[in-house]
Amino acid sequence: MLKCFVFWFILAALCGIGKAQQFHRIMFYNVENLFDTFDDTVTRDDEFTPQGMKHWTKLRYISKLRNIARVVDSVGGGNWPLAVGLAEVENRKVLEELTGKTALAEAGYGIIHRDSPDERGIDVALLYRRSEMQVLEENFLQVPFPENKAIFTRDVLYAQMLFRTDTLHFFVCHFPSMLGGEKQTEWKRERAASVVRRKVDSLFRINPEASVIIMGDLNGKADTPAQKVLGTKNPDKKIQSGQLYNTGYYLLKKNYGSYRYKGCWQTIDHIIVSGGLLDEGHTCFASRRMEVYSASFLLEEDKAYFGYRPFPTYRGPRYIGGISDHLPVYIRITVAE
Repeated sequence: MLKCFVFWFILAALCGIGKAQQFHRIMFYNVENLFDTFDDTVTRDDEFTPQGMKHWTKLRYISKLRNIARVVDSVGGGNWPLAVGLAEVENRKVLEELTGKTALAEAGYGIIHRDSPDERGIDVALLYRRSEMQVLEENFLQVPFPENKAIFTRDVLYAQMLFRTDTLHFFVCHFPSMLGGEKQTEWKRERAASVVRRKVDSLFRINPEASVIIMGDLNGKADTPAQKVLGTKNPDKKIQSGQLYNTGYYLLKKNYGSYRYKGCWQTIDHIIVSGGLLDEGHTCFASRRMEVYSASFLLEEDKAYFGYRPFPTYRGPRYIGGISDHLPVYIRITVAE
């Protein structure tokens, strides 16, 4: 009997060799107007100054930085996220203070950022664990509007990162808003999507198995025309190389999401991945379903429409002390060792 037990114990141990796994999270968060308190003379940031309409003070700014750090820590679930895509950050200064003067300093995040032509001065950025990843290439893709030179929007951030022995291709996006009507402005988001798609196609031509991660506030749900330009598919279907899959597709029919407007939940914040990154046969692969992080400290009661909604920093011109009008989203990355 003892010999039999020893045999099965050894067999189980041998079967487990080489199957150890590590788990990481990659998140995206629209942090809703992370401005410093200084007036930038070349952008429309006047309202976010102590003398501006919103009376944006240093104390309020510091509180927001600390709160964002708390969110990143919470999403990490005990381990700092591997990478953090951000939207609506004003400049590199706010990113340096976020990563260097809050609890995030412990994580050792590097910063990828460049000022974009957005007239309000809000940009996208990527934070990455310097102990885990190395930057191979970074670039910023402009979204052109030659037919109307008065239109400006955020650049698309592209970064090629070395993670262990794998190369990950990150895109961080903040597509043009719906201001002026969703249908009337969809063409602008389609234009932004076409810029991303061209770059992705160039990666797939070199390697159809390329590990691509597109994350951002795309200002539209998973079934919009802009998503069709991106060519995203439902990851619950058959996975193929050289294709893109929206990990939040399943949220289309759910009564919750990353954003709430007039009592209706919707997911306009997305994480889209390539088929190669969903292949569980690879040493590094992603989960097929994005999660919305909806901890209670990120929500407030929606008295007008009942239920709860994201707890923003401002409601109109009134400071209410929340963190953002969006909820963060994340996927899990599994690494076989």
